[in-house]
Amino acid sequence: MSNYAPEEPPANEETFQSLPDDLAVSCLALVSRSDHAALFLVSKRIGTLVASPELYKARSLLGRTEEFLYVCLSTKPKSTPSWFILRREKIQTATTTRLIPIPSFPSQPQTFSSFVALDWGIYVIGGFKNTDVRTPDVLLLDCRNNTWRELPPMAVGRAAAAAGVVGGKIYVFGGCEEVDSSNWAEVFDPKTNTWETLAPMQDRNEGDNVIRDTLVMDEKLHAVEFWSGGCSLQYSPREGEWERKKRSEIKSYYCVVENLLYGCDEVGNVFWRESEELEWKKVKGLEALQRVFSGSSRFRKRLSVRGLSSFGANIVVFWVSRRGDVWCAEISLKRREEEGEIWGAIEWSDAIIAFNHNIFTLVPVEVLYSATINL
Repeated sequence: MSNYAPEEPPANEETFQSLPDDLAVSCLALVSRSDHAALFLVSKRIGTLVASPELYKARSLLGRTEEFLYVCLSTKPKSTPSWFILRREKIQTATTTRLIPIPSFPSQPQTFSSFVALDWGIYVIGGFKNTDVRTPDVLLLDCRNNTWRELPPMAVGRAAAAAGVVGGKIYVFGGCEEVDSSNWAEVFDPKTNTWETLAPMQDRNEGDNVIRDTLVMDEKLHAVEFWSGGCSLQYSPREGEWERKKRSEIKSYYCVVENLLYGCDEVGNVFWRESEELEWKKVKGLEALQRVFSGSSRFRKRLSVRGLSSFGANIVVFWVSRRGDVWCAEISLKRREEEGEIWGAIEWSDAIIAFNHNIFTLVPVEVLYSATINL
């Protein structure tokens, strides 16, 4: 007769498995998300709890959320944009930066979609399908488990529209085929999963219909027009009022950090200003950024910035080298009240995608979007 007996689970694991779901979720909420993949291997029950919305709620209540930078890239000739999580990892004595691929949505439009981040999700709004067909489709990337689902479409197809979040709702305007469309402006309520048409801005023109970027400051949407470069359209959901602001916006990329507006031109100069100020001021102390630019291309050609994103209290600048490699740098910011200036310092810079090709086999790469999600 065999003396074999099945191996029993460790006492601490057995005790954990006996905990009620709410108490187990509270314990799991204390574990870093970088260890969640390993938790899926422990048991089916633990894997289910790790993937549950309740875990996100518990982490939020306990103040255990972590910041993750999501990045969307377009790499031709691939027709579908690719999604990644940017991760800094320490391996032995060296720290490396790499992009962790996550599932992409097969039919996501390749160009001119609008993107917004809200709570645990990233919304992909409109864009061009089949090169020149505006779509009303809306997609949601659930960053809690990196899965996709389709949401109710807008009333009209859009591309290069303004989009921003105020008060937990997503406001979208412009980007229509017809600038005088009765559905020129809409708002989406994630709680009811419904769209509602807004009273549009009067005296619209073609320039108002193509938006380069959208910023949210002081609970107002500020839309940067594509052609004029002016941050000229402003909408206040609270008052339901539109306003045209005549400003000279010469920057190519924008983000908001702690209610200050930051801009970056295509050659890596970083600027800042208060929300209602007219004058841009240069962020000081970033002379090394130009040296990083010049050192990232063996051909010494001028590089081109392709994105700017907030990351906590810092900013991240993305650029593409002459060879098509994608680089980024995280910049910390410190305001010196006595000088009335903001100084920046490069925390790190690295190539996040490096192609094994030469100058004759370039791969066109675009940074379509980046956003920080707290999970």
